Amino acid sequence: MSKICIIIPVYNEEFRWMASDFTQHLQAHPNHTLLFVNDCSTDNTEIKIKELQQKFPEQVKSISLNKNQGKAEAVRIGFMEAFKSDYQVVGFLDADLATPLSEVDSLVEKLSDNPKYFMVFGSRIKLLNLDLQRNLKRHYLGRIFATYVSLLFDWQIYDTQCGAKFFTNNEKTNSIFSRPFISKWFFDVEIFLRLQQISGRPLEQIALESPLNQWIERGKSKLKFSDFFSAPFQLLRIKSAYKSRV
Repeated sequence: MSKICIIIPVYNEEFRWMASDFTQHLQAHPNHTLLFVNDCSTDNTEIKIKELQQKFPEQVKSISLNKNQGKAEAVRIGFMEAFKSDYQVVGFLDADLATPLSEVDSLVEKLSDNPKYFMVFGSRIKLLNLDLQRNLKRHYLGRIFATYVSLLFDWQIYDTQCGAKFFTNNEKTNSIFSRPFISKWFFDVEIFLRLQQISGRPLEQIALESPLNQWIERGKSKLKFSDFFSAPFQLLRIKSAYKSRV
């Protein structure tokens, strides 16, 4: 079995900590490691992580940041740590497990079955028989964002922002995370841009978009409404920065 590392950035997750989900997954997947990156939480998140580590000392790792750096940097630091080990696949999920851990096997299997791809990412496409539970307003705001991204970067991607992305552990994917991202919230777009630049190939040849069987929205987003309205300007800034690096 391939060794898999799942990075989970956490910030003040005490009251939505998915203890039973983590436990069940680790028991069923001895080849999986959960790497929590605690982004300087001010509640009891660190205690929750330590409790899980005591139960699964070989499968649960953690990094505690001494100041809050945001999701993008927390994810990046997690990848740089995971790449030091001999995992075949490294990916990340959101702490609320909106994309449940049960989706990991399917995503990793697609990556293993298609070695030409460096990356597989979940997509929240509402299809018949798929269990996607989303807030309607956030869904339509997301579609506006996705449409703008597709037009701006000339991509045929349905969902750049889904928090479920997995990568083969190799030199090229390692370099994606070698330097900080420009955007705190829209770093997913930068991941695609870096993957394109590093490989020198179109996205459809190196990344696979896979509809999720289940996605459940949990609570309020940490993305502020003002962040949505500033998104076009942030994306233009990203495009300009990466154009200069081609």
